[in-house]
Amino acid sequence: MPAPTVPRPSLRRARPRLARPPSLSWLVALALAAVTGLVVARFVGEAQASAARWGDLRPTLVAVADLEPGAVVGPGDTRIEHRPSALVPLAALGSAADGQTVISAIAGGEAVVSSRLAPEGMSPTAAALPRDRVGIAVPSGAGALPLEAGDAVDVLATFDPDAAGAGDPTFAVARSALVVGVHDEAVTLAVRQPEAPRVAFALTAGVVTLVLSAGR
Repeated sequence: MPAPTVPRPSLRRARPRLARPPSLSWLVALALAAVTGLVVARFVGEAQASAARWGDLRPTLVAVADLEPGAVVGPGDTRIEHRPSALVPLAALGSAADGQTVISAIAGGEAVVSSRLAPEGMSPTAAALPRDRVGIAVPSGAGALPLEAGDAVDVLATFDPDAAGAGDPTFAVARSALVVGVHDEAVTLAVRQPEAPRVAFALTAGVVTLVLSAGR
């Protein structure tokens, strides 16, 4: 029986495998990744430039609708928005102002600044007083002028003709007084400080009549 043949080792060297070129899908993916990176970098740069130009976002109290003088701010009248600092007034509030009275009109969407509101706890009537005026109540009754807050009136006082002597028994004790409150039995007027004692004296010693004026 013939002996088995033993295979001889090959003397030929194994050829190294050549690397396959990347497929088209990989090239497309790499290209998309590169484009995406450039776009993101661009947007980030623009966002940083915008932040540097307009400043950080600042919590700002904003009126939801128009707020007229005399209105008391309620929970649904305002909201907090985050606005760029450069677009927000320095005196703008950053927290709720519920319960405070509006002393100067605020438009819907406008930032609420402290100067447009009366100090916390002040009544609407007191808040409506101009800084150089004081408030005084004048009784009203049947036949009184149909006044509204914001009207201007002259306050006339009529005294006993015998006590007035040769002078006119009726004369003005206050001019262009501002109506700041209208109630069932009285009207609250904002008068100048020197006029307040004259109006008070007229109320106790004579008859007071309010005359609608043009406010000049």
